Amino acid sequence: MGIRRRLFLPLIYLLLFGGIIWFYQNNAFFQQEANVAIHDVQVLTYNGINKLTGKKVATLTSQKNDTQKTSSSDGRWQHANATVYVDLTNPVLRNAAESAISQWNRTGAFTFNETSDKSKADIVISAINDKSNGAAGLTNSSTNAMTGYLVHADVQLNAAYLLNPSYGYSQQRIVNTAEHELGHAIGLQHNNGTSVMQPAGSFYTIQPTDVQAVQNLYSSTPETNQSSTSQSQQQSNQ
Repeated sequence: MGIRRRLFLPLIYLLLFGGIIWFYQNNAFFQQEANVAIHDVQVLTYNGINKLTGKKVATLTSQKNDTQKTSSSDGRWQHANATVYVDLTNPVLRNAAESAISQWNRTGAFTFNETSDKSKADIVISAINDKSNGAAGLTNSSTNAMTGYLVHADVQLNAAYLLNPSYGYSQQRIVNTAEHELGHAIGLQHNNGTSVMQPAGSFYTIQPTDVQAVQNLYSSTPETNQSSTSQSQQQSNQ
């Protein structure tokens, strides 16, 4: 009897684990809620403080905002436009980036002008293949802190998650991830409401609230300080 139980229990756990994975891959709402929970556990920061340990987090500056508010403490471009270079060879990721650029341009709130000269680009979109960072997308930006204006941004789409079928990313979710990261490149921070800037980063396309957030951001004067430049990193959870 004891031997049967020892054999039976692992089988139950295996079936339960497999059921959870199947449900995750086939239920968009469950994916969204699970990804938000995972994001909160991994990032756990508010104004740079880990909410479990109380210790300051030095490298990640993602910040959760109120449902009705999308703000940026990391600057904005001097004007509501920037040049972008798409440094992607994978057709799935490249098509997603091109679609994301087109969708943002259609809003009229911000314009991405594609360039063929990488050295002259304000924003560079490239790919990484890193399963260790837990992020489907990353955006690193540099701000002239004396003016409050962005000077460069690097957007990275993580093929380790986006192109791995086991993570359940549809083409639309990959596009949404690209839109989310370009939102960070514009200057937007995370928004827990119905927004492309929702922390999980892939369940919403650009919403009217995102358009309004960009318009608000570019109608205000950016914050400044005495440093010459500052760095920030934003990520969307896988």
